[in-house]
Amino acid sequence: MNRHSSIAGAEPLPRLSARELAYDSIRSGILNGDFPPGGYVEEAVACELTGVSRSPVREALNRLAAEGYVDLHRRRGAMVRAMSPAELRDLHEVRLMVETQAVIKICRERREIPDRLTALCDAHEATPATDHLSCLENNRQFHQAIVEAAGNTVLATVYEGLQAPLSRLAMLSLRKGFGKTEAIEHEHRALVAALSEHDEARALEIVHAHLSLMPQLARVLPG
Repeated sequence: MNRHSSIAGAEPLPRLSARELAYDSIRSGILNGDFPPGGYVEEAVACELTGVSRSPVREALNRLAAEGYVDLHRRRGAMVRAMSPAELRDLHEVRLMVETQAVIKICRERREIPDRLTALCDAHEATPATDHLSCLENNRQFHQAIVEAAGNTVLATVYEGLQAPLSRLAMLSLRKGFGKTEAIEHEHRALVAALSEHDEARALEIVHAHLSLMPQLARVLPG
């Protein structure tokens, strides 16, 4: 499933353009490991994979480079970025700051949270653990919706900018078998309940526990 697929709690989206199709296909290939870290995404291979011409593929690769999935090398093409344990630690620190601040604002300002959070919990629980892309997309939308509910557009933009490395780490955790568990699903439900009641202490406790998995991924990073 790509990021444009319809899931419970999400709005149906229009038919993909050639550029969007190329982007989604290459991004999925990176997340699935078809294009491994340190390897190159060759234009000819990407064209065959996506069924579109070189121009949309180049546009997609430029977008993926801007988002942090690949590094563009003149004459050599697009190399899939690798992530070091140090980068993971930095990412965990920033994500924790963003999600913590979102929780604090929601609770202290007694903001309403989106109804679709429950639908996203339902969808996540109903999705087979082997359907990695769907699990990833459900989880991404869940956390993004919470950050957006804080009402700070800069905070939401910062969080959106983290999605490339967060998605790759989420896929790694899913492939290792600890990215979709009953404990994680329980934490999602508990976080929705705490935010609905504006229970700041409980919500922060859940966020810290929920994100504690990230530093553990350093031990299983490729390379």
